[in-house]
Amino acid sequence: MSINAQVQQYLSDRPHAIGETVQFGWFIFRIVEVGRPSRIETLDFRKMASFTEDFTVVERIHALQTAALAEFNVSECPCSLRQYAQVSVSYSPERNDAFMERLRPTDGNDSGWYIGVCNDPCDMNNPSSFTLQSLYELTIHDSRMTPYWLLPSGIVISLSGKAITEQEVSCLK
Repeated sequence: MSINAQVQQYLSDRPHAIGETVQFGWFIFRIVEVGRPSRIETLDFRKMASFTEDFTVVERIHALQTAALAEFNVSECPCSLRQYAQVSVSYSPERNDAFMERLRPTDGNDSGWYIGVCNDPCDMNNPSSFTLQSLYELTIHDSRMTPYWLLPSGIVISLSGKAITEQEVSCLK
């Protein structure tokens, strides 16, 4: 069943109004028109707060996330694209030594994700060495992260596209 059909089914027995947003799984949708079915939009994953009625990208993201869960043989650890990740100021989207590590979230807005770089020159004890960014913002700027957002804590993903070795994991700590 398509994501649009699943959201329509979810909305079918719940009150909703034009302009409201609805979280469904990792995604956020906006009600455009109430009816049977209602018209809904999804974020377009191209720029901040930009919506579209084309669900192609959402379907692709859902497929990538489902495939990553199957590849790692793990259950989904829910989070939302609205939640934030702690990000090293050394990180930039084009860095091949970038990695993602899922820790335990500290509060309801924290996804538990840390985005860093191997052998980071920043002082890990200095709060100014980090920023907070939404998972949506990170996805827009670095699509390499897209498949992995639902993986559980304890997972470390290299964004270089290759498996992380034990030596590389030790450099992350």
